[in-house]
Formats: sequence, structure tokens, C-alpha cells
Amino acid sequence: MFVIGSKKKVNITACGGLNYVGVLGRRAAIEVGEGSRENVAEIVSLGGFGKAFMYNDTPILKDGLKPIKKHKTIAVDGCTYGCATEMLKFMGVKPAASVQVISIIEGDTSRRISNITREQIEKVKAKIEEEVDRLLEED
Repeated sequence: MFVIGSKKKVNITACGGLNYVGVLGRRAAIEVGEGSRENVAEIVSLGGFGKAFMYNDTPILKDGLKPIKKHKTIAVDGCTYGCATEMLKFMGVKPAASVQVISIIEGDTSRRISNITREQIEKVKAKIEEEVDRLLEED
């Protein structure tokens, strides 16, 4: 189990998809990073890095990657495309763990985003927490 005030950290990043499973994954990731594991987990956005790679923005690529490379990173992917995982790999960061939302929840995932349930968020959140704890215990 994690230790409050621990110097060890785990990064969590999530896909940017606007579909049901993408939004569900981000909501769960945020609740872990800003709630249940806020002392040991850091939410990392990949959004700016896509632009930096497109325009070869060297300062962002050089300095922005330092915090991501400093700690192990969990990629939360909504669907089977694995965009968060693939973006990290493209940036030269090998995810220490990947959580695929669509494989965790049951039923039709093509519903309206407003239909995401608390139960689904908790299921995905539990898996992310499990990975955070596992990675912290590895060292």
C-alpha cells in the first residue's frame, strides 16, 4: 500500500478521446490523481506534446518530458487503439502499466457520455489504484 507523504510518485496519463470510454477513463484517472492517491500520483496531460512534436518545439520536448521520465507512468486507454500508450511510446516513454477501460466495464460503451455511472468510474478507478500501488511497491 502507498505511504502518505512518500517521495515516490507515479504518473497517470489518459487518452484524449471524447467517446464514452475515453471520458470514463479520464474521470477515473483524475479521481485517483487528485483524490485517493493524490500524495503519490501525478496527472500528466499529453495534449501539448502532440503539438510540440508536430512543430518540433524543442524546449517543450526537452524540458516537458523530464517530469514524465522521472517517474513510472500508467497509461489509461479508453479503447483498443491504445492512444495514450502509443503517444507515450512515441515520446520515448515506456508505460510501466496500461489500463484499458473497455476491457474493464461491461455492456454497451457507445452510449451518451452523460450516462457514465458512478459504478463504472469506481471499477476503472480501482484498477488504476491497483496499478499505482503495485508500481510503488516494486521499488
